[in-house]
Amino acid sequence: MTVSVAETVDVAIVGGGITGLAAAWAAHKRGLRVQVLEARGTVGGKIRSEHKDGYLIEWGPNSFLGSATAIWQLVEELNLQGEVITGAPPGDRFIFRNRLARRLPSGPGDFFKNNDFMTLSGKLRMMCEPFVFGDARETDSLLDFARRRLGPEAAQYLVAPFVSGIYAGDAEQLGARDAFPQLWQWEHESGSVVMGALLSSGKKAKPQTPKRRGMFNFKNGLGTLPFAIAAALPAGSVRTATAVDEVTGNADRTWTLRCHATKDEAATSEVRARHVILAAPPQISARTLPQDPALTPVREALDGVQLCRVAVVHFGGADKTQVAPKGFGMLIPPGEGLRTLGILFPSSVFAGRAPAGHYLHSGFLGGARDPDAAELPDDTLLSLVQRAQEQAFPQTAGDALGLDFSQVIRWRDAIPQYRVGHRERMTLARETLHRAMPGVTLAGNYLDGISINDSAASGIAAVERLFPENNLVTTRRSA
Repeated sequence: MTVSVAETVDVAIVGGGITGLAAAWAAHKRGLRVQVLEARGTVGGKIRSEHKDGYLIEWGPNSFLGSATAIWQLVEELNLQGEVITGAPPGDRFIFRNRLARRLPSGPGDFFKNNDFMTLSGKLRMMCEPFVFGDARETDSLLDFARRRLGPEAAQYLVAPFVSGIYAGDAEQLGARDAFPQLWQWEHESGSVVMGALLSSGKKAKPQTPKRRGMFNFKNGLGTLPFAIAAALPAGSVRTATAVDEVTGNADRTWTLRCHATKDEAATSEVRARHVILAAPPQISARTLPQDPALTPVREALDGVQLCRVAVVHFGGADKTQVAPKGFGMLIPPGEGLRTLGILFPSSVFAGRAPAGHYLHSGFLGGARDPDAAELPDDTLLSLVQRAQEQAFPQTAGDALGLDFSQVIRWRDAIPQYRVGHRERMTLARETLHRAMPGVTLAGNYLDGISINDSAASGIAAVERLFPENNLVTTRRSA
């Protein structure tokens, strides 16, 4: 039986991840009535924290930075400052090369002292970056860009694993201008990344408030934030286990969202809204659009976004002799004979992630270059990650580290891949949607950046597009 919502809301938001929730909060602050519709049984999307067997694990992102302005804004507005914890001072970061973990330099002064991670000739080639003639091309892949600017060795052993760590992506497929637009812009404008960065910093006004430095999380994990937003919204503003099937227009310029309960597809409902923000993954957003030929380019663009598969392997145990590697983590370049993309050391960075005297590490497999790895059995994935750790850090081999906890989490739509031309395609899709469906817009980590800060900022920006400061819509409430 279809149950229609009697009152028309100002904004209906499809998707209850951090993007949709940030949009809902931004709209609520403007006095607008919102309705968030989330298909899963809980909010947060890939931001989810879980306490299990004395360990605190993250299902998706692991931290946010001091520069994450959108996240800090939410923290302050929701009075979560007391829940924020600061990560340990910058610890060692490692690159796997020639069957061992090689420590990366901690700063410019350490660049030539530390000779493990790159050869002297490779370092000297990197130092020549300001003197390499700039030739930024819109069709540059990230690997092409890195080879030209930094040299082949830095491209292979620094940039490629860095891309795997952020995007779980293939540096040969990701667009330099799309995945790291600021770096590409610096070369385009100044002929050099280093010179562009120096000139750019000189143009910026000094900040009025002290900069936060380092990495941050919450005492009970990143999942604290989405749940806090949902709890702060008016009662009934968030509906979980509710999937949106289609968005259609009405004669009065409102929109009807036809929904069904994910636990019982026979239970259907409708939501009417004056504006709609599609904050779900791109393919899901594409499926909600009407079968209008004018929207074909939008559907094709959204369906064309590649989302890579990733498996996260959390494992921990007793570290009686203190041999567990300390620091932030290790990245593994392609071609080193290991299927693991990298391993993070959460218990070294944030307090409360493992019981006293224990460690918690998190390995990552799959990604754009090896998607099938994400589908391997749990015990195989754990074995691959342990093998990578023991090879990189021989002191952890054998029975040196205990193992009393492991959990595998799989994401089949983990991270959008910003391939060459991606941002241009997404801009065109957003503009085409606006013309065909005024009052409907897109938001998400596939548009303007993949970090949790970018995701939240995307939701906030969507509200600003629909309700500019100089043209606020007065909420119309029924008596």
